[in-house]
Amino acid sequence: MSEKIARTAARLHAAFESGVPIADIPAGDAPATQQEAFAIQDAAFDLLGRTAGAWKVGSSPGTAPTAAPIAASKLYPSGQVLPSKAHRNFGIEAEIAFRLGRDLPARDVPYTAEDLRAAASTLIVTMEVVESRLRDWPKVDPLWALMDFQANDSLVLGTEMPVPEALDIPNQPVRVLFDGKVVFEDTGSFKGGDPFTLMAWLANHALERTGSMTGRGLKSGDVITTGSWNGISFAGAGVAAKIEFPGLGEAEMRFD
Repeated sequence: MSEKIARTAARLHAAFESGVPIADIPAGDAPATQQEAFAIQDAAFDLLGRTAGAWKVGSSPGTAPTAAPIAASKLYPSGQVLPSKAHRNFGIEAEIAFRLGRDLPARDVPYTAEDLRAAASTLIVTMEVVESRLRDWPKVDPLWALMDFQANDSLVLGTEMPVPEALDIPNQPVRVLFDGKVVFEDTGSFKGGDPFTLMAWLANHALERTGSMTGRGLKSGDVITTGSWNGISFAGAGVAAKIEFPGLGEAEMRFD
């Protein structure tokens, strides 16, 4: 690990621990490439003493995918109550995730979307709780946001079911509700493309991770959430949030 990666990971770790967001990063320490941003993720993850239990992967039209590990300790059941005092952003994303039914170790041939569809054992309606360690997020350099685990705080896991034989993303409706009031509703609003293609990218990318995740790859039981259907909806202290994917299920949580 370079001194640059170590310094910036320590700065990010301090922001996690203190709750004081990062206002600036010296030019020489800011990530200059995706590879550096991923390395900072890995080093900060290790400083936090976390163990991966999930991953977030996502992409927007015309952009390369990005990813971040999520700690097993940050996976919550539907109905979870989170302390408002630990949050500034109160972001909520409605997402669809998949749980792997087998390990995906290193191999000579890259993983494909078909491999990931076969490896996925269940589909999970998932609410991502969004929280950044960067003071000026979301108006920050994309590499800073990537370094900061793409502003992930945690995942709330809702309805879990066998993966449908046909997942009709273009016609899938979604709703986000705050205190029972609909704040977002749309159909076919997912912009990330085929989720199994994203997951295949992740399976290949995960083999390049560093630190304690060197050589880990993806494991049976890992949850992979594949990106937002609503952009970000911002709640607030004391708000109860719920997401609904009609026909698939729901998830809910509350800020105390």
